[in-house]
Amino acid sequence: MSGLLTEVWDKARAGRIEKDEYARLSEALEAVRDRNDIAWMQAWIVLHCATRNKAFATQRLIARLSRVSRKAGQEAEYYAFLRLVEDDLGFYLPNGSAFTESFRGADVDAVMADCRVLAARMAELGLEVFANSGTLLGLVREGKLLDYDNDIDLGVLLAARNEADAAQEWIALCDRLITEGVGVERSTWSGVTLKLNKIGPFGVDLFPAWIDETERVFVYPHTFGTLTSAQVLPFSHHAGTGLGMPSDAEAMLASNYGDSWRVPNEGWTFGWKEANARFAGFLDAVKV
Repeated sequence: MSGLLTEVWDKARAGRIEKDEYARLSEALEAVRDRNDIAWMQAWIVLHCATRNKAFATQRLIARLSRVSRKAGQEAEYYAFLRLVEDDLGFYLPNGSAFTESFRGADVDAVMADCRVLAARMAELGLEVFANSGTLLGLVREGKLLDYDNDIDLGVLLAARNEADAAQEWIALCDRLITEGVGVERSTWSGVTLKLNKIGPFGVDLFPAWIDETERVFVYPHTFGTLTSAQVLPFSHHAGTGLGMPSDAEAMLASNYGDSWRVPNEGWTFGWKEANARFAGFLDAVKV
């Protein structure tokens, strides 16, 4: 297998890998698949980052590589591998369904300043947006945007007090923000998220949230009544971005990422299937 792994690395370093060459190498790697072998995982990841194929699968394997490396006491080597892929080879790491530029090579201060402008614009429209998902994780755990993240995640608290009303309010709000020139379109992939104007090359996603009559909090797609209103309100404000911050941001992060949210994991993937099952009623109500 070592000869195959060396060939993959040589091809990746040489530059463009043609479609038929990718197919041959991918098939060869699958024939000796070993998801516990660090060298095999690294070669598989490099091949797919080089060709920008199978972003979701690549992200999942990066998550596994993180766990296996940590267990083997090779955490430093894991981070060195990621930096090699990004810096030396110049490849993008996967984030969700795409391989895109991350904040690691960006002027993060400028991006955060643009977040302040966006937060102020939303306030003019009577809306207070809060840091959500990966954006919240970065601001709490790292004090800045995550190096390996590639978009801005925001939430907005709706006035609705039940799922049905939240769906109708969300549809109306999306239409309003598009009319105001702040929003672009509802995500064709999720059918829910509102795509806002990009900040530089980085996408900005707005997610709906509401608090029901029992004071349980719902934030699509990660929190389904697992937090109380007292854990979210009142918002504080992050100085660098101007974004709202949940009163118990750590509780929201645990709801989203689990209790291991404090441990960096570049390949972490979200359980969309389970989340969408929980929010099935809301999803049906907001279908375009």
